[in-house]
Amino acid sequence: MGIALTKIRISNFRSIELLSLELGISNLLIGQNNSGKTNFLRAIDIALSGSMDVSEDDIYVANGERLDRTKTAIIDIMLQPVDGNSKVQSKFNEHWTDVFTVDWINTSAEGSFVGIRTVIQYDVSRDAYATTRRRIMQWADSIAKTTVENKRVAFNEDMRKYMQTHYLNAHRDIVEDLRNRRSYFGRVTSDYDISDEMKFEIEKQLSDVNAMIIENNKSLQQTKKRISAIGETIGDAASNVEIEPIARKLSDLSRGMDIIMKDGAAAPFPISRHGSGTRSWISFLTLAAFVENQNEKLRTDDDAEQYFVLTMEEPEAHLHPQAQRQLFEQISDFPGQRIVSTHSPYLITQSALEDVICFSKREGKTIATHYEADVHISEAKLFREVINTRADILFASVIILCEGITEELVLPVFFRERFGCSPFAKGVTIVNVGGYKNYKPFLSLAKQFNIRWVIFSDGEAGVVESVKSDIESVFATDIEATPMLNIITIENGDDYEKHLIHSGYSDLIIEAICEIKDDETFFDRYIAMHHGKPKGKNKPNRDYEHENGREEALINLTSKNKPEYGLPVALKLIGQANESRRIPPAVVRLFSVLVKELGEENSASEEGVR
Repeated sequence: MGIALTKIRISNFRSIELLSLELGISNLLIGQNNSGKTNFLRAIDIALSGSMDVSEDDIYVANGERLDRTKTAIIDIMLQPVDGNSKVQSKFNEHWTDVFTVDWINTSAEGSFVGIRTVIQYDVSRDAYATTRRRIMQWADSIAKTTVENKRVAFNEDMRKYMQTHYLNAHRDIVEDLRNRRSYFGRVTSDYDISDEMKFEIEKQLSDVNAMIIENNKSLQQTKKRISAIGETIGDAASNVEIEPIARKLSDLSRGMDIIMKDGAAAPFPISRHGSGTRSWISFLTLAAFVENQNEKLRTDDDAEQYFVLTMEEPEAHLHPQAQRQLFEQISDFPGQRIVSTHSPYLITQSALEDVICFSKREGKTIATHYEADVHISEAKLFREVINTRADILFASVIILCEGITEELVLPVFFRERFGCSPFAKGVTIVNVGGYKNYKPFLSLAKQFNIRWVIFSDGEAGVVESVKSDIESVFATDIEATPMLNIITIENGDDYEKHLIHSGYSDLIIEAICEIKDDETFFDRYIAMHHGKPKGKNKPNRDYEHENGREEALINLTSKNKPEYGLPVALKLIGQANESRRIPPAVVRLFSVLVKELGEENSASEEGVR
């Protein structure tokens, strides 16, 4: 490949007011819908392809701003030499030096580079928006400080030949590609590298086959006779109309091609009768064939190299998990730089974290965060404890971290009661971290990818100290001096079950448990069975006959059966007639913080928290 797009800065393009990123050979863009991933891919395509398909809709406009036609969008890219291991080198090799020439190559303390500024601006003479390119002379630490050559510069012939960008949007479909000569399928199937003599012979045979079909088909003969009458009106005596059942020229054969797939012993079907996932997949594979064909042509020149960059949206579209993984392996084998957006947790598990870039929006503006290694936790631990099982948190607006399975089961119930929808509807993911000592990897990823978070923690002293220690370790801050960090701790040193009992829900809890056991006397029988029995080895006997004995028995019972009782008890609570009692106090406090994180402080739904 020899070169790579290593840096990009974007200003005032679509949802991107200002963005600066460094890129590797493989880049996986993640984030919620409408966070700006497609806009980023489009910016790269415009910068490298020189596309003139731009409009005023490509200019970023702030809320309440009226677009002034003097406002421009800027896309700066830096191309640098890389070796076979994709490491940046100080100088371009001989091939790329000849391609770029001194008209484009600059040198800096970091070595040689090619900087290209693409400007999208209103062109008065055309009464439309257009793109122009300029050479970047000095790559500064901001767009405003960057030194740019005043004159407009176009790519030379070699740059257009050896630098190729391929953009596949989420709507790709091989069925449409089959009829489009400009598609990758059309281009690769129209490229016949055969001698003129062989081409003449094949086209002669195609003409003979066409004539044979028409001669033996009376309906075609009659149709030809009828439509030939048009020549008498709009033509002359020499006018002639032909019907071509199949193309007569090799260059036109692609228009009549089809792809037939056969599954096992089933009858073969054309690709148009297969699902969207298969059609999308094959569309990518035709691009791979096109690139392979381009590389094959260059092999006659040992010194020639071609730079391919693939920008692709949602390769997982319509595919089941195993197919997603297989397709991503094929994308990883693409012989060039890859910048791919995805909503699939399965693809994240196949990528290195250093390749992941998380996109999000704040106040309507796109921001992006690149993963950087965390000295407090290894990447192996992050993959083992988070990515392999809960990669979906990287797509969340807010994550609620809780200690165990009970909270993970009951919080969605209370969430729906409070907000009138599921957590996912508001971009909230509730995560059981698997114990109070395991918050660190989740917090690390939240910090790295700028994901808002809230912790719902038990109140035992040891638990609280452990949680605070993890936060201080990850964020390198004094927790007492950092009010932005959201920790909702259950009062009085209680865990969730004790909190419900101490908040006056004992009768409802007992009722729910008896319904589960289908036995109205179950709790009384539990007390009778366990009263006077030892609590454990070298521990005193249980005493359920004192003033708070029933409460103590209920605490013991619920603490031993948390997953079994959690959900039924939560459903019992929200079924109460008294609406103010449907959500436990600690959870009310949690949702009060969550309302702020979701930006709903002023919404009508806030009344439910007050």
